[in-house]
Amino acid sequence: MPGSTGTTFGDLVGKLTVLRVECSKCGRFGRYPLRRLIEQRGRDGTIIDWLDELAADCPRKHAAAISDQCHARCPDLPKVL
Repeated sequence: MPGSTGTTFGDLVGKLTVLRVECSKCGRFGRYPLRRLIEQRGRDGTIIDWLDELAADCPRKHAAAISDQCHARCPDLPKVL
């Protein structure tokens, strides 16, 4: 169950093997093996922190209009949490 600081990579063990990321605003997409994310960031690493770092170089990250900002997300999370 996700903790008070957000969903961790450990919360996804046994539920997903790959974490997909996509953004309809900037076109970002990718597939990240959960095993590798846990090796790099630990089981307690949070998805929100990882997504924030992943999208840090997005030109839309700090767009003036909130509706135009990068919305990188993991579309599979609602299905497994």
